[in-house]
Order: sequence, then structure tokens, then C-alpha cells
Amino acid sequence: MAGRLARARSGAGILLPMMYAALRYLLPFIAILVVGPLAGHLTGALRGHDGGADASLLVGAAPMSGVLAGLGAMGLALAMGVVASRLVGNRMGLFCAGLVLAWAAWGTGRVDLILARTSSGVPLHTLALEGAMVGLLGVMVAAAILFTPIMRSALSEVRDPQHQHHHLAREPMGLLDSGVPFAMGAALLASGVAVWLLSQETLKGQTFGAAVVAGVFGAGAARVASQRVSAVWVFLATAILAAGGPLIASLVHSTPGAAMHAAQAGRLFALARPLPLDLVAGAFVGVPIGLGWASSMVEKHGGEQVGVVG
Repeated sequence: MAGRLARARSGAGILLPMMYAALRYLLPFIAILVVGPLAGHLTGALRGHDGGADASLLVGAAPMSGVLAGLGAMGLALAMGVVASRLVGNRMGLFCAGLVLAWAAWGTGRVDLILARTSSGVPLHTLALEGAMVGLLGVMVAAAILFTPIMRSALSEVRDPQHQHHHLAREPMGLLDSGVPFAMGAALLASGVAVWLLSQETLKGQTFGAAVVAGVFGAGAARVASQRVSAVWVFLATAILAAGGPLIASLVHSTPGAAMHAAQAGRLFALARPLPLDLVAGAFVGVPIGLGWASSMVEKHGGEQVGVVG
């Protein structure tokens, strides 16, 4: 009997690491090749006022269809993220959700072409409202993923067999902490600077890439500022950026015509160049990368992840 138990444990010790390694590669492929295209189909079906493909969730021929498309894409990202978080870890959950939302972001148009189609800058106010909506949905999805219990019994031993890296289990969970203002301020500043410097064009690849880098630097800055607060606050900073960029742009370009001409000339206020869905999708991809980078830096310098749920 003892021999059978020993052989079973030995078999599990070999099989579980293989399963865990397979999941780490399989889940992103499922997100980008199966679930993501479904989200992209939802937003790709949206049309602008002229029947073209340059539309956002709220700026287009059918805003209600855009709302439903956004909710559908967020729902798919939530499902994918929760499954990945449950099986592998919270950062993997965020990353897989970001891959799904990247497809949804690619299904929307470019802000300069959207302004040109409407012949005014009025959509900037609507985009600010869209930024608030998409940003808050992103915060809720991120919170659901980050607070998803991980399967610990066996996979925790595979992740960290010698229990040396306590931060691998899950991220810090502090929501009401004295470090929240510092973490949010650092995340907002770092993200805003990244978008400002990198969004030189309104091409989708550039705006999404800028959003990913903003997520990396925002999460890294927030974690360096405080090792106790939840990464949910980084997504709230992204929501503020998504709503604030178009709103500030509407003030910088004081008249609707000025906003349209600035967009066509490539001089649109930089923080308004990524659409809200670009920013949120990029944050889901970039934030887990930034968290991993910051955690390794804190550990390297003798820091300790305080307040992490083990």
C-alpha cells in the first residue's frame, strides 16, 4: 500500500509540472486564437455614421450596439481571465484577458478618421463618456480576476516547491491602504507620460503599443510606490486616463472644427489618440508584465511583499 502511494505521488510530481507548463502556453493561445476573434467580431461589426468601419463603441451609427459589443467583449475577457487566473495565476489571468480585449480594440476605428467622418470634434465628449464606461468595466473585470482564488493544493507546490517566492501565489490585495494615493498617482503619471511620448500617430498598432507600455510603467511605478495595494488601482488610473484624455483634448482644441483639423494634421492632443478600448486592452496586457518586473526588482533589493495573501 505504501509503495502504491509512493508511486502515485511520484507520478503526480512528474505530471503536474508538465500540466502547469502546458497551461502557461495553452491558455494564451486559446485567448488569442479562439476567444479573442469572437470579441473582435463583436466590435468589428460596428459602423460609423457614413457606413464605414471607423467607429468606436459610442461614436457610430448605432451606439446601443456599441454598448452591447463592449459588454460582450468584456464578458469574454472576464471569462478567459478568470479561468486563466484560477488555473495558473492572477497575472496570467490579466494577460489572457488583455489578449481578448486586444482583438476587440483592433475592431474599432482610429480617432482621427472618426473625427473626420463626423466633420467635428463633438465626438471627443462622447469618447470621454466612453472612456469612463470602458474604464470602469475594466476595473471590475480586473478586480474579478485578481480576487479569483487560485487552485493551490497541488499547483502551488509546482509554482514554488521550496516556498521561496511568496509573491507568486497572488498579488497584494490591499484596497483601503495608506499607500493607495501614492500608488495611483505614480501609476497615472507614468502611464500618462508613456502614452504622451509613444502615441505619435493614431495607427492602431502604435496606440495599442503605447497603451501596453503605459500599463507596464504604470504597474511598475505603482508597485514601487507601495508593495501593499492591489493592482486594481492601476486599472482605475487607466480609467481616469481613458476618460480624461478626450476631455482634455476637447478643451485644448477649443472648437469642434479645431479638433477635427488638428486630428487630420496629426496634432491632436496626444492623450486622446488611443481610443478608450485601446488603453484598457493595453493595460491588461502591460500591467502583469509591469507587476512581474517590479516584484523582481523589489525582491532583488531585499524588499518584501507585505500584505500578500499566501
